[in-house]
Amino acid sequence: MSEYGVSWLPRWLGPGTLERTAVRGGYVGWRPGAGEWRAVGEGLRAAHESLRALPVAEIVGAFDETCSRWADRDFVHRARARRDIVAATGFSPEAVDRSLDVELANYRSGTLYRVLRRELGDPGVLEGFRDDVELGGRTLAVGPRVTMVVCSGNVPGLPALSLVRALLVKSAVLLKVAGGEPTFTAHFLRSLAEVNPVLADAVVVTYWPGDDRDALRDAMEQADAVIAYGGDEACAAVRAYLKPHQRYVEHGHKVSVGVLTRAYVRRVGLGEVARRVAVDVSTFNQHACIAPQAYLVEGGGPSPGIDDPGPEDVAEAIAAAMAAYAADCPLGSLPAAEAAGLQMRRAGLAWTAANSPGGAFRRSPGLDWTVTVVPDLLSLPGAGNRTVGVVPVGGVKDVPRALRPIAARLQNVGLGALGDEFGALASEIARLGACRISEPGEMARPSVVWRHDGMPCLSLLVRWCDIEMHREARPDMSTTFDRRTV
Repeated sequence: MSEYGVSWLPRWLGPGTLERTAVRGGYVGWRPGAGEWRAVGEGLRAAHESLRALPVAEIVGAFDETCSRWADRDFVHRARARRDIVAATGFSPEAVDRSLDVELANYRSGTLYRVLRRELGDPGVLEGFRDDVELGGRTLAVGPRVTMVVCSGNVPGLPALSLVRALLVKSAVLLKVAGGEPTFTAHFLRSLAEVNPVLADAVVVTYWPGDDRDALRDAMEQADAVIAYGGDEACAAVRAYLKPHQRYVEHGHKVSVGVLTRAYVRRVGLGEVARRVAVDVSTFNQHACIAPQAYLVEGGGPSPGIDDPGPEDVAEAIAAAMAAYAADCPLGSLPAAEAAGLQMRRAGLAWTAANSPGGAFRRSPGLDWTVTVVPDLLSLPGAGNRTVGVVPVGGVKDVPRALRPIAARLQNVGLGALGDEFGALASEIARLGACRISEPGEMARPSVVWRHDGMPCLSLLVRWCDIEMHREARPDMSTTFDRRTV
């Protein structure tokens, strides 16, 4: 790492306003000293003025070029990031590379324009008033001066999501990295600075311990909008300091699962279905909320077998597919406490399987993967590190009832169903609370176009100004508006 460790400091931020702070794993970062947060906020607001002058096309182009460079696994900033992420998380190098491939493919120009059009209609509303036929006038979107992002977890590349969203709407960013993976963001900003220094100068990346409420409060006072990731306690701490004028986007604890009907398994084939499940579970080492903790599997016929496999057959096939995936892309090494916790989870799952009708338990010789057949979703203690449950359901009609205990936190569902069964299940699952439905094998590859957690995350950040009931702003008028960016 550079002398600034996990932090990214724009050119206008002098080291005299900063103090050194320790980060888990032996890393260091820099944070504003006592009484210096206001100066950092003022600097970000000044940087926002320069950011406002950038055309949307230039911002999109900068992300496209940066991520094009990151697509090369030998790119210098990616190689350094891989090294540091492996050291910080214990992920294997291949697991890190596959995670970065998935995450950064989202920020190419075609995808970014799709999300801008979906959420804002005309991306030009970020640059000046645009005709709005339904309004009978004109409309303009204004991004926050400063957006604060509070990251959590250890998913490689995830901070890029909120960083890109905020900069797309021309908001400067104050980003707190997570202790679990604090290294990626600084590497990404260094590469972005090579492409577009104005964008990179609108971002400050820092760190403070999660229990430092004073730093959280002082940082939040500089923001017009706040994006927070984390569990219930972490998100509650952020909400406690919110001001009425601040926009707030929260991504709290969520649970994702898959569903496999008999018809879908027969159509796709047991081996291919198992391969898709292994991809769903293993990407990001199952540390992302979008990764499934379990798959609900419709029971086989009276004599389950190769033509009509039952849940135990599906679990056996998934175990083989997980082993094949791990051979190419190992889990990596876990810290001693996390490894011990996984072993305890395994012991509990083995006991549950041994004492449940139709229960089964499969695991790798090391810690690379675990597959178990359990009676219900609540029999799965925790998630992460490629541990997946197979939950038998009697029929398609039983799927909604099986999902109901986790409905309040349900996020992403890999729905392996066909025809009328697909339509009926998709409607039921959406009403239960899911905000994304994909095919098995695609659960860990959501696009930035997806309304994350059911929210239009980009347009939630902006404030709109409409001109209506004014002769000079009718769509059919030729009035020339000031085209300076806003």
